[in-house]
Amino acid sequence: MDKFILGVIPARGGSKGIKNKNIVDLNGKPLIAYTIEAVNGCRLLSGTIVSTDSEKIAEHAKRYGADVPFIRPEELSRDDSSTIDVIRHSVNWYEECRKQHVDLVIILQPTAPLRTSCDIDSSIGLFLDNPETDSLISCYDASSVHPRIMYCKKENRLEPFLSQNNIIRRQDFEKVYLRNGAIYISTRKLVMEEGRIIGDSPLGYIMPKERSLNIDEPHDLELAEFYINRRKSDS
Repeated sequence: MDKFILGVIPARGGSKGIKNKNIVDLNGKPLIAYTIEAVNGCRLLSGTIVSTDSEKIAEHAKRYGADVPFIRPEELSRDDSSTIDVIRHSVNWYEECRKQHVDLVIILQPTAPLRTSCDIDSSIGLFLDNPETDSLISCYDASSVHPRIMYCKKENRLEPFLSQNNIIRRQDFEKVYLRNGAIYISTRKLVMEEGRIIGDSPLGYIMPKERSLNIDEPHDLELAEFYINRRKSDS
């Protein structure tokens, strides 16, 4: 493989829904450990770094074998700091300090603990098999919550989210997919020159819903623990 693929695990210290979310305990390990362990089992990543503004997160990440080469600058650690600026900073740092040109960037958020090494390698493989594309996102089949059965509220009345002349059987709905936040792959050009992570027509790497859980609220931790323990019992 002649492309250098840099994995970036962005892990900011501040969080709203769950205090210290990226290092909150999940079944005996800090949340970020699950992403680091998945990375450590990959075959196709050329290198991976954790970008954090927190010494505490850095300490936990290093304990699980992560490369944490810097503490993120303050201007990239505010509530309104953009993900694209964080990723561009990581690529710039890697190219300047490690003297290694980056071809592809894969963003792996710590809030997706059920994503596996196989998911990461398979998504990279899919991307490399489609050289004309500039981006990939992971997603899952969300047809059970299809836009055709959704409504918007206007005062005290509901209006269909999608205008439709007749009711369509659920079995006849077209498939829809929801981005799950587990994996993003972008070309260097898209990130560094266009300032984007997702292109106009990204590839979709389809994951099962049970591996697509994104930790946002406290009850998500309970659900994640259930899936982790079920995975252990099945293995």
